Amino acid sequence: GIPSFDTPDYSELFAEEKEIIGKLKKVFLMVAGSAVQKYGPALDEHQQLLMAASDILIEIYMAESAILRTEKLAKAKGKDAVKEQIAMAQLYLYHAVDLVSTKGKEGIASFAEGDEQRMMLMGLKRFTKYNNLPNVVALRETIAAKIVAENNYPY
Repeated sequence: GIPSFDTPDYSELFAEEKEIIGKLKKVFLMVAGSAVQKYGPALDEHQQLLMAASDILIEIYMAESAILRTEKLAKAKGKDAVKEQIAMAQLYLYHAVDLVSTKGKEGIASFAEGDEQRMMLMGLKRFTKYNNLPNVVALRETIAAKIVAENNYPY
């Protein structure tokens, strides 16, 4: 579709993160779907491509699970009571986006060439882009402060 230039509303907890998860799912569909179209039944002979696609799928599942579980916890206990868990979920998603981007590039490079590859890489870049990049250092400091304060791993 045509990209929207409207300013998105990210006032809800994890609104942007859920949008990113949706985009990561599109990356999986783009990579895996194109690979199936290209190789058909012979796809099982391309193990590294299958591994890249499965790594993408696993990261999406883990990140989405972390976001949804933390959202449920925040609704039960309040956002302030679970700010460290929120930070962990956001940090995990940040790393998942990087991994999906890397594995997506590997997958695309293994079966696409020329203009097709260029177009798919442009799509990959669009789908793995943050509107508001998280402050990773602040997220880590939030998590570490709780661990240091309790002098053990409190989760």
